Amino acid sequence: MVITSFADPVTEKIFLGEKLTRKEERALGDLNLMKAQERLAVLNQASGKELMTLPFLHYHALRGTRRYSIDANSRRSKWRITFTWVGEEHYDVQLVLIEDTH
Repeated sequence: MVITSFADPVTEKIFLGEKLTRKEERALGDLNLMKAQERLAVLNQASGKELMTLPFLHYHALRGTRRYSIDANSRRSKWRITFTWVGEEHYDVQLVLIEDTH
């Protein structure tokens, strides 16, 4: 297992396939939960090199931080999965909504 910790319980529940509460589902809005679960599973299996070779993930470093990101749903979605690398493992994995600030 590459993912060793989650930054929030909702992301962990999605990864484990557990049922979300209505409040949690509403907070996630238009996020495709099945797609997010698939992307978390890919993240759990992949090395940094493998993430770079899978173009549909849009893997990249986040500017000004030591965090990285992949798309949680699709390129057009505002949802991302962010994480930190520690050695070959992912820490603080979290689903985040990228808000349009314009």
